[in-house]
Amino acid sequence: MKATVYHGARDVRVETVPDPKIKDQNDVILRITKSAICGSDLHFYRGSIPLDQGFVVGHEFMGVVEEVGKGVRYFKKGDKVVAPFWVSCGHCGNCLNGYPTSCTGGGGCFGFGEALGGFSGGQAEYVRVPLADTTLEKVSEGIADDRVLFLGDILSTAYFCAEWGRIKPGDTVVVFGDGPLGLLATASARLFGPSRIITVGHHDFRLELAKKMGCDIAVNAKNEDAVARVMEITHGQGADVSLECIGSTSAVLDAIKIARPGGTISFIGFMFQELPIPMLDFYLKDLTFRGGVCPAKNYIRKLMPLVESGKLDPALIITHDLPLADTPRGYELMDSKAENAIKVVLTP
Repeated sequence: MKATVYHGARDVRVETVPDPKIKDQNDVILRITKSAICGSDLHFYRGSIPLDQGFVVGHEFMGVVEEVGKGVRYFKKGDKVVAPFWVSCGHCGNCLNGYPTSCTGGGGCFGFGEALGGFSGGQAEYVRVPLADTTLEKVSEGIADDRVLFLGDILSTAYFCAEWGRIKPGDTVVVFGDGPLGLLATASARLFGPSRIITVGHHDFRLELAKKMGCDIAVNAKNEDAVARVMEITHGQGADVSLECIGSTSAVLDAIKIARPGGTISFIGFMFQELPIPMLDFYLKDLTFRGGVCPAKNYIRKLMPLVESGKLDPALIITHDLPLADTPRGYELMDSKAENAIKVVLTP
């Protein structure tokens, strides 16, 4: 089969690799119908985090079940499914407590190498899915792939960020980030009834889309001081909730600066650097800081009706739908933001 293989920083190639095989009775083989390049993939693409050379990448995908292990009970050949980015057993203490991304019963992340479970990724024609019954979710045949694909990662992650912000009706919400996560967090935040949403980013073309997805005021931090602008908009009061959707130290620090007393900062940006939190400000303003990796498995069924009804339309962020063979170009587009790229999906 054809698959996207990592060979080093800014070097991914579509190559012929062995077809995946059933290894365990709880496996299924999935024929990929859509996959995507995630912002998290850019970390290994840019060389920021290590990844095994020769590894098949991609953790955002969906498809149709082709083969079923003898122990699989919930799925059959031909089922249309979406995969959360994390394999989970459903039975260990962490899974039972609602944290499948901390699974100790054989879990791990697709496409991120041996360090996170060694599960080959889904930027490919086929993929093996272990622990299928407790990992995959069925999808309605009547809904287009590009509307449900992101349930397995960025849509669930964005909603999780908004939910953990504890947004109340009438709140002022500031979203830091105009990438795919920030745009979907803007749309998700709107569902909680805030009085206004301010989206902060660096790209006019993305901020224009943010307005279509629910933000009231867009702030281009390249052109003006975002902290000063938020404080001006709120008449010096600051934000009730900030959603950090970048993984940026400076964005977190700005979120603390604009937080009003008793405010909440929710983060889902992939952060692997040390964070120098100004604890005195944090203490004196009684702030709440919460977030982390989204347990996407928990949100797929919850959000699917919102997608089916049109209350959430994640397909709005797709700017490029490329054949799998063009995956290297897709990474270049996502990395450089050329051609006003926001989100690149791949079709085998």
